[in-house]
Amino acid sequence: MAKKGASNKAADQAAADEQARQARIRQGTTDINKTFGQFDDPYFEKQRSNYLGFALPQLDDQYGEAQKQLTFALARDGNTYSSAAAEQRARLQKTYDQNKLTISDQGQNYANQARSNVEDARGNLVASLNATGDATQAANSAVARSAALAQPQGYSAIGDMFGAFGTAFATQAANERAAALSGGAYKAPYNTGLFGGRGAVKNTA
Repeated sequence: MAKKGASNKAADQAAADEQARQARIRQGTTDINKTFGQFDDPYFEKQRSNYLGFALPQLDDQYGEAQKQLTFALARDGNTYSSAAAEQRARLQKTYDQNKLTISDQGQNYANQARSNVEDARGNLVASLNATGDATQAANSAVARSAALAQPQGYSAIGDMFGAFGTAFATQAANERAAALSGGAYKAPYNTGLFGGRGAVKNTA
């Protein structure tokens, strides 16, 4: 009879311990969710807008420089107001629009990555809490992890977004000028009509 009573007492104690453990887990989960409550939709939208605020001014500066270079090249050959010049400006604008879309996509990628990092961290904390039942440790870990996640994101410069356009434009200009100065001996791969040699200097030595 004593053994049965002892067994019942041990079972009751085990049940009570498990109830206490589950209560700690619930409390710890509440604490984790409360700490991570700062990572809401506006927070992730801010991650996107932060990157746009960093990258778009660089894109605009590069676009302004590319416009200057294009205007100078066209003016040098006397084609500032030609239809072919308008086509080149349209190509430059298209390059700008494509690059702007790329930057916008990258900004969204930063937001998505931040959301993923937060959910991974939250999930790991809850899993650890369920394994240990230590609500105090979980709460402290949540504070430390959320502080790390909230640190400002570092970005790299966007690089030369108009290099391909500038290179292609310069190559075409050089080909057309060479063709104009060759007296028909050289044919440019294709002719835009923009660069007839007016801006080139023929070597007569």
